[in-house]
Amino acid sequence: MKKKYLYGIIAAAVFCALAFGLWRVWKSSLPETVEGVKTVTVEVSHADGSTAEFTYRTDLEYLGELLQQEGLISGSAGDYGLFVETVDGETVDYAENQSWWRLTCNGEDAATGADSVVLHDGDRYGWFYTVG
Repeated sequence: MKKKYLYGIIAAAVFCALAFGLWRVWKSSLPETVEGVKTVTVEVSHADGSTAEFTYRTDLEYLGELLQQEGLISGSAGDYGLFVETVDGETVDYAENQSWWRLTCNGEDAATGADSVVLHDGDRYGWFYTVG
């Protein structure tokens, strides 16, 4: 009886150590956020070819948080974070015409969704209405 109890304690300790180790690996893989005030520029290219540019000065750390707070983007929560459906008042409808918003960071396609993009001073972001 005591052996089973001891094995249970050892198994629980090993499980906790593994869980903590995996959490540390996951945490270290996240991009480092930048504290302090940052100035960023966001350009929006609409379906009709018109563009708009917005400059924000913020101490927030993530693009999605900033743009939602400013009312520039909105969307729905999905398995992979915020699915942006509306930018600068224009809404896409993938089911209707396969339209979606493409996000760029400093001229390159974003590797993550807006709510995971870390803000850096001087960065330029783009939202492009895209079909197909």
